[in-house]
Amino acid sequence: MQLLTDEQVDIILERINLDNNIDPGLQQGLLDHYCCFIEEAMDAQSIDFEAAYQQAFMAITPNGSQEIQEELFFLLTFKKQTNMKRIIYGVGFAAAFLISMGLMFKIFHWPGASVTLFSGFGALIITLTAMLTNAVKYMKNYEAGYKVRVLAGFVAGVLISSGSMFKILSFPSANIQTMLGMMVLNFVFLPLFFYQLYKQSIAKMS
Repeated sequence: MQLLTDEQVDIILERINLDNNIDPGLQQGLLDHYCCFIEEAMDAQSIDFEAAYQQAFMAITPNGSQEIQEELFFLLTFKKQTNMKRIIYGVGFAAAFLISMGLMFKIFHWPGASVTLFSGFGALIITLTAMLTNAVKYMKNYEAGYKVRVLAGFVAGVLISSGSMFKILSFPSANIQTMLGMMVLNFVFLPLFFYQLYKQSIAKMS
């Protein structure tokens, strides 16, 4: 089998380094992979280094080394992301269930309505905070309208929830918080939400 020279290995390494922010461990692994691929191609197909070099990059990383790093990051953090989503959806379900049950208790004047509602709104704040924290990681991939909508939804949900909790505890500023939350919800979040849904439906039709 033909072995690569140090100069040829340096050429491959320079090509890998064209993709910025590549993890050093992944960089070394890619270098080994490219070298083995090129040596085998040169030996099996009787082609020169340049042809095998181009063939290797087209076969292994057609969209650049950054794509490999993103896939590696996803695999390494998959379990963590899965656990985070379980927590978010679990607490979100608890929030919806408790608020729904609390409202029913309130309508029928059953005992425990205030405690149930308070717990539900507290769980809702936790859910919204976790969702915003998770969304911030991917904000740069979206347009400004989406970012405003996410932030408005978070602010509206927190203000309405905290205002309701203040109301249950008879704390001051409860009405102000709830009113501000409803205004953000009705005049910022909902218009953006339905307008973006409309744009998406039009884009699918065209």
